[in-house]
Amino acid sequence: MTNTELLNRADVLRHGRTPFVLATVVHVERPTSARPGDSALVLPDGTVEGFVGGTCAETTV
Repeated sequence: MTNTELLNRADVLRHGRTPFVLATVVHVERPTSARPGDSALVLPDGTVEGFVGGTCAETTV
């Protein structure tokens, strides 16, 4: 999901009054597949849309 797609999705959620969190990677330590600037939306049910790292990182977010 590109940043543009992610922000468009955030707009849809905001207009639908659906709560969400925008999580953005600011620092990484190797080994990791994430890079600073990677982002994801976290929805109330725990669904993560976007990318902030692998499965291990998603539970932290």
